[in-house]
Parts: sequence; structure tokens; C-alpha cells
Amino acid sequence: MVVVFFWALSVIFLIYGCLVASGKFVPPTSKFLIEDEERREWCKMEGFTKILWGLDLSFFALYQQKGFLSKVWLILFLVLTVYVIVITYKNNLKHMK
Repeated sequence: MVVVFFWALSVIFLIYGCLVASGKFVPPTSKFLIEDEERREWCKMEGFTKILWGLDLSFFALYQQKGFLSKVWLILFLVLTVYVIVITYKNNLKHMK
């Protein structure tokens, strides 16, 4: 049951990330926090990070299944988690003033 939840959440993040990266959806808070000329660049990177979160959750779902190479999926999950946190922080620091 938990694995299905993480797979579903992964798909949701992938779809949401594609919508934000393409500019079809702009998060309401970014309209207030980010200037208009920087919003498009911020949305591209934010969408990319959401896609990475979806990929990250799929690694965690693979780990939770306790199947083939479960330790590798856990290591990939942890490494990607740290990487996404760092690039999200840098993106927000660059565009939110």
C-alpha cells in the first residue's frame, strides 16, 4: 500500500513539474515573490526540480519494494534528495529577493 502511494506521488510530481517547466502553470506564490522578468527562468528550474522529486520518489518506491538492488535504489534516493535540495535552494536564492 505504501509503495502504491509513493508511485502515485511520483507521477503527480512528474506531471506537475512538466506543467511548471513549460509555463502552463505558475505557482501563485511565485507571482508575488518573483519579479515578472525572472519568473520564466525560475519556473523552468522549479519545474525541473519537481521532475527530479518525482524521479527521487520512484527510487524510494523501488527501495520500498525490497526487490532487485534495493540498496542501490536507497543510495540513489539519498544522493538525489540532497542534490535537489541544494539546487532548489540556489534557485530560490537567485530569484527571490
